[in-house]
This record gives sequence, C-alpha cells and structure tokens, in this order.
Amino acid sequence: MDEEKRRKLIATDARARIVFATVALILPLVLALLFRRQELRLRALADHGRAGTATLTAVTRQGSASVAHYRYEIGGVVYTWNVDRKKLPGAPGETFDITYLPEDPSLSRPGSYSNVELDAELNLPFRRGFPLGIFVLFGSAAALCHRNVRRLQNGAPLSTKPRISPDGAGRIVAALLLACLLVVNLDPKVRAVQIAAFGPALFGLPAWLVVALAEIALFAPFFWVFPHLMRLVLHRYAQGGSLSKLGIVLAVAQAGPEERRSRLVVLAGLVYFIALVTAWIVFAESRGI
Repeated sequence: MDEEKRRKLIATDARARIVFATVALILPLVLALLFRRQELRLRALADHGRAGTATLTAVTRQGSASVAHYRYEIGGVVYTWNVDRKKLPGAPGETFDITYLPEDPSLSRPGSYSNVELDAELNLPFRRGFPLGIFVLFGSAAALCHRNVRRLQNGAPLSTKPRISPDGAGRIVAALLLACLLVVNLDPKVRAVQIAAFGPALFGLPAWLVVALAEIALFAPFFWVFPHLMRLVLHRYAQGGSLSKLGIVLAVAQAGPEERRSRLVVLAGLVYFIALVTAWIVFAESRGI
C-alpha cells in the first residue's frame, strides 16, 4: 500500500514539475518578447515619429475612467486609437496633433511624443520585474516538486499529514493576492489614477508608496479571513465537494455547526471587501476619476 502511494506521489510531483518548469520558462519569455517589441516600437516613435492630425470621435466610460477615442488617416488608410480622457479634453469632432510611427502607422500618441513621454510609458522596472517574478514563482514551485520526487525516490518516509494545512494554504493565497495587488501599482496608468486621486505626494512621500502601504494595512485582515475560508473549502473537498467557484460558495453556505465561527469570519471578510470597494467607488466619483 505504501509503495503504491509512493508511486502515485512521485508521478503527481513529476507531472507538476514539468508543468511548473514549462510555465516558468515559456510565460516570462513570451512576456519579455512582447514587452521588448513594444519598447522598440515606442523608442522608434520617439526617435523618428511623424506629425499628423487626428479627430476626436467619441468619449466613453470604462468603469470609473473616461476614454477618448480618435481616428486619423495615413496614406488613405484609416486608423483608430484611444487614450485616457485627461490627455484629450476636447469635444468630439475637434482635431488635434498626433505623432505616428511611419513604418507602422497604427501606433500613435496624441501631441508630440518625446523621450519624456517615452520614459513614463515604458516603466522599465515593471516590464523587467514582472517576467522575472513569474519565473521565480513558478521556478520555485518546480524546484520544490523536483525535491519531493528525489526524496521519495530515495526512500524518504511518507508523510501521514497533509502537505499543507488549511491555515497555511489560506495565508499563501492571501500573500499571492496581496503581491498581485502591489504589482499592479507599477503600471503607469494605475499610478496616474493614484496621482489624480491623491496628488503626486502624501505626507512627504510619493503617492504610490503611501498607496502601497495603505493597501498592505487594509489587506491585512484577509490573512485571517482566508485561512478560515480554506478550512471550509478543504473540509468540503475531503467530503467530495468541488474546488470550483460554486463549490467554494457551497462550502461557506453549507458549513456545519462546528464550522460556524469560520463561516462568520468569511462572511465578515466579504462584507469588509464590499465596503472597501464601495468606499473607493464613492471616493473616485467625488474626485471625478
């Protein structure tokens, strides 16, 4: 029985090792190539972009943001693009200057595109750090799977306990979500929204840094909520439940009396999350963002 279990664990970890290693190599490479291609195109636009004229065609809203759409014609071909409304405050029908890339006229930016706009749009720390972060994350997972395979192949005793507790799984999920939330702050568009909301600096510190610290503080309760959620989900999964979105909802809704405290904590976390989202929407609307 133990040998059969050992073979299954080795097979499972070996498959996971291949998947994680493949993702660690392919996804960062694809992202790096895409980022590099766009970087070269933007550098070309700043270097030898040509002046043109475009017409503002419409203004739409995407969530709390306003987007300005424009069209222009180069060599008899019509192109369209859109930018943040703050960059094009005019009314539909108005014309304005643009800079377009002669070898690829579909790439354009309003106004004169110089190295100042280039540096702001490139955001090289994000373009280089994001693929590296993905490589480290999935590469580490592949290394752990490889370590488990070698240990099992060398006759290491089988663990009688789960590889990770529900509390540990919940904290890992919370940490990954917080990391994703903080990485988003590297996006120039997100930083532009932060500056529009709070100004370029708060309390003598850059706005993005203050926002990041505030996000960490506001997110902290979820390091308590997610372990309780994982207790409910994994308990239901052990009884034959699903890990789908519906399965997670059912795990909370159908929790037994002995899991009442975990369910209350999860529901409180949901109310807290809704309150945060609502507060941000109200604040953003009050600032016209």
